[in-house]
Amino acid sequence: MLRQVTPEILDSLPDQHPDAQSSRRDLRIINRLMGTQQWFRQQLSDLTQDTNCLEIGAGDGALALSLVEHFKHLNYTAIDQVAAPDDLPAQIQWLQEDLFSSTSYGVADTLLANLILHHFEDAALAELGARIQESSIQSMLVSEPCRRQVHQYQLAAGRLIGFNHVTLHDGRVSIEAGFLRDELPESLGLSPECWDIKTATSWMGCYRMVATRR
Repeated sequence: MLRQVTPEILDSLPDQHPDAQSSRRDLRIINRLMGTQQWFRQQLSDLTQDTNCLEIGAGDGALALSLVEHFKHLNYTAIDQVAAPDDLPAQIQWLQEDLFSSTSYGVADTLLANLILHHFEDAALAELGARIQESSIQSMLVSEPCRRQVHQYQLAAGRLIGFNHVTLHDGRVSIEAGFLRDELPESLGLSPECWDIKTATSWMGCYRMVATRR
């Protein structure tokens, strides 16, 4: 399956649209099934406790809230084009801005990305990678879709538990835009001479990358 980036319906819906709310609920279920929050917690536990985290494409803030609840002294900045969720704890600095124009890459040492990078073509990923290379970021923790047809079949089974039609559409195109092997670090332009890069996939459709500066 060749990688193909297609617009997702959720990105065009108002925040309060019923389909948008249903799809975000489904995404929380998908993240639980993929073990996303547990994976990020495990990866962060291997880093120093005074890590300054920057999450790009923070969405509804679910990952941010989970991590600051688990790591009480974590310094956390979240970037997204949508407004901050209600009742956001003071530990999280929420920036409503574009991740390509943000100046916050210079104040963090660990970058987190969950289900965001697959939205971008290779040229945009190269631009983002260049910003990261020039920043103070020392580690990258990334969880994205794995681009295999079997995961589209798994997604289709979500109909049995009531997944919204937006979730079923967007999930399919997300998988088509996902990654395999070393495609993501290569698209970001991360040189193995400068970065220690590890990628892995799971049977539940995860593509994960951990990159640390040498």
